[in-house]
Amino acid sequence: MASSKQVDSYSYAPVAVPIYADDENPLAERFIEVAPNVETVSPDAQPYLEVVAPATLPEGYTFEAESNGHAFTVRVPVGGVERGQKFSVPFLPGSNGYSGSAMPRASVPVGHWKDMCCDCFRLGVIHPVVWNAWFCPFILLGQVMHRLKLTWLGNEGHPAQSAATFRILVMITAVHLISNQTLKFLVFAYIAFSGGDASDIETAQCLANARLVLNLAFGIFFVVLLTRTRGRIRSKYGIPEQRCSGCEDCCQSFWCYCCTLSQMARHTADYENYPALCCSETGLSPNAPSIV
Repeated sequence: MASSKQVDSYSYAPVAVPIYADDENPLAERFIEVAPNVETVSPDAQPYLEVVAPATLPEGYTFEAESNGHAFTVRVPVGGVERGQKFSVPFLPGSNGYSGSAMPRASVPVGHWKDMCCDCFRLGVIHPVVWNAWFCPFILLGQVMHRLKLTWLGNEGHPAQSAATFRILVMITAVHLISNQTLKFLVFAYIAFSGGDASDIETAQCLANARLVLNLAFGIFFVVLLTRTRGRIRSKYGIPEQRCSGCEDCCQSFWCYCCTLSQMARHTADYENYPALCCSETGLSPNAPSIV
């Protein structure tokens, strides 16, 4: 007789999972019942999936799980769950590939960083994250912010705003690079061809000062944006400060921006299973699922 089970005020129907071989008869088909020892199913019962908690999570927290290649969102039930604990969640009937059980997909750790700040080369010396963090930090920051659905100012916004974040930061990088090199060339030109003329030397000094102000403003903007983004990651995933209480995000962003940015990128992507790309909006291949 079919049976039912109550979880979070839902009624669930058991599922029979086919097993196609055994030791005595490798061609025999038999079935096992996923939810044994339960009562009769009501007509409006829903099937359920048994999920293994990837971490100790609070009530209401959501994460992605996968069943036979089909992804869905799981909400942690009342009371929260412990790491490794099995719990049941509703599953829409008629979905392809339903098997009665599911495993959590790669997800962002809760309560701690995925790895240490100085683990920059954990994925390899030539990994795109390492090179972007060192040579094109605004590009990598734009990718992380795009994953987190933040605007180019580090705020939460609607999808249309967050979708443009990466492109805006790329344009800011391009404008800075062109302006910086142009001013550098003009300073050199005025000094080289001044012939000792005081006005040309004064103009060169003004251009040099303008270049200094430009680079200073660009650096401050980057540190502020990196600080805000890191703070949002810590807030979203409940990561406590470990040092410099009250200003850890700012200190990390100012003194160790390359390592900090790399850590944030590794924390918000499944680089172990999906390759990184230098110039895509998310920094991942198109078929890579979002884990944030």
